[in-house]
Order: sequence, then C-alpha cells, then structure tokens
Amino acid sequence: MPRGLEKMNIFRSLKVAGKVLKMGIGMSKRAVYKANDGTSPFVHSYSTYNRYMGIAKEFANWVREQGINRVDKLTYEHARDFLQEKVNQGLSEKTIKVNTSALEKYFSAIGRSDIANQLRENFNSFWTQAAPSGQTLGFANPNAMIEKLSEKNTLFGDIAKIQYYTGARIGDVKKVEVNLEAKTVEISGSKGGRDRSLDFSDRVEKLEQVKEAVDNLKEYLNNGGNWSELRKEYTEAVRDTANQLGETYTGTHAFRVNYASERYTELTEKYGQEYADKELTKELGHNRISMSRYYANK
Repeated sequence: MPRGLEKMNIFRSLKVAGKVLKMGIGMSKRAVYKANDGTSPFVHSYSTYNRYMGIAKEFANWVREQGINRVDKLTYEHARDFLQEKVNQGLSEKTIKVNTSALEKYFSAIGRSDIANQLRENFNSFWTQAAPSGQTLGFANPNAMIEKLSEKNTLFGDIAKIQYYTGARIGDVKKVEVNLEAKTVEISGSKGGRDRSLDFSDRVEKLEQVKEAVDNLKEYLNNGGNWSELRKEYTEAVRDTANQLGETYTGTHAFRVNYASERYTELTEKYGQEYADKELTKELGHNRISMSRYYANK
C-alpha cells in the first residue's frame, strides 16, 4: 500500500479513487488495454464512472456499519460478504459482474491491490451464483410470504410488510418514517439521494400496519440490534421461504414489485392511467414513467 494511505478514512478513499478512475475519461481504452496487458486501472466513460463510484460509496457505507473506518482495516472478506449479500438479494448476473468490477477498480485505485487481485481471481465465483439476468418478479402470494416470515422471526415479517406496503428498497427500510396525523410515509435519502413521500390518506389501515412494523424495527435497533446482520438474515429467510412456498425467488425486491403492480392497478381504477403513471413514478422514487411501468409489469 502506498505510503500515506495506510490510515486513510474510508470516505476520504472515495475521493482518491474518484480522481484515479476519472483519469481514463478521454483516453483511448484500447490503447490503455494494450499498454497494460489487457487491463485498465481507469474507467473510460462518465456513465461507468458514476455507476462504479456509486457502488464504491455503497460499499463504504456498508463497511462503516460493520465498524470499519480505515482503509488498512479492510479485508477481502469484507468485499466478499458485500457481494454475497447482493447475490442473496437475487440480483442478476450482470449486476453482480458490475459490482465486482467496481470494487476491483476501487481497491486498485486506493492501493489495496491485494484485495483487487483476490476479487479478480474469484470473479466467476460471484456472478455464477447470481440470478440469470432478467426482470425482477413479484411474489404470487406476498401475504403468504409475510405470514411464513413472521413465523420464523417477527422482525422478518415487519421488514416484509414495510417493503410490501410502501415499495421500499431493502436499503431504505430503516429510513422509513410514519406520520399518522398527516397520513404519510417519508423515506429520506433513497437511491440517488432522493426523498420519497407517500400519501396514505386512501389506505389508512395499511399505514397503521406500517407504523407498527416501523416501531418494532426501531425498538430492535435502539436496543443495540445490528441492522446489517438482520438484513442479511432476512434476505436469506426470504429466499428460503420462497423456496418452501414454491415461489420464484428474484430477491427481496419482489415485494417492491408487488407494491408497484397492485398500486398501479388501484390508481388506474380510481383516477385513470395518466395519473397512475405519474403518481407511481413519484411514489417509487423514479424520474421516468417507463421505470414505474417496468416495476408494475404494465
């Protein structure tokens, strides 16, 4: 590891990695590959740069939750477990490949070639466990899934309810806030830094169930519960439960798909397709209507 990087803060390392990776933008990818035996320490487009740095930031937040704050404390096992968690979520082969490549570039850029080399050597072991690339599917019977998950651990059922009733990504579950007076659900700092606000004035009964589930989760976390461990156990439980019930498992995201599909139908029947397109797009935290229709399978 280059001198001076040993005790670097994890979040400082993101700036270092960003500067290194961005050096390749404008360079000939072919020329760099030729000069480096078929590899490049850089990225060569802004879209790849933004995606890779987003993954690196997600990893930094993830290891911080494990109590790791310095670059010299990082191990290959941290990278492996981060990727394995994504595999367990049912992410596609393509997504796992991108995540693995992003971490490899990140570690190389901050002087941890030891971890970068191990990721390169074990590249196939990650994506071959992943789901075939394709669209995430909702569960055929999400309520049966929730009931069975609750039997295994009441918190598993609570997390599933939050995802199913709000369309929350698994990473956003612990950010959910419920305002019974205003009849809203607020999710701050969702994907892309967006804040989500959902109006529950037309589904108060579900709002009360979300509130109960959120309160249970907060009580667990406030009493020293480990979110990372719970999230990992939950993800594994969803996969196992899906197998037990004969459901197609494509990740915990399936509950978000169920929310989108059912909500789209509900909004369309009440207010028409144009309103449903716009409202669901907002509720899911997207900018493009096409993404909401993708989730809703419409």
